[in-house]
Amino acid sequence: MVINILCNRIDVYGQDFNLSIRQEQTAAPGEWDVTLENTSPCVILNAYLDCKGFQSHREIDPKVILKQGDVCIVNDGQRMNPSDSLHFIYAWETQFAFKLLNQSIACS
Repeated sequence: MVINILCNRIDVYGQDFNLSIRQEQTAAPGEWDVTLENTSPCVILNAYLDCKGFQSHREIDPKVILKQGDVCIVNDGQRMNPSDSLHFIYAWETQFAFKLLNQSIACS
């Protein structure tokens, strides 16, 4: 089995091996609720998001997502087991389009 970890979508035997990124506006104007979830049957680690231009008026736990330049490190680069999820809220005038840049996958 060959898995290309640089693709934003990896499909092996019909499985999506990506980190799922969902966000919705909260009841407060300009606040966005983000959930990052490992929906794959494998462990995901070293997940990085494209954060070029991302800003927040609200502090975000750096262990959940840490912005370094134009890249955001997810979960401090640590493993996310299947069904694990992380959550954060950011505050900005418009919704930011997070995109997966890179991740490593470990299947047993």
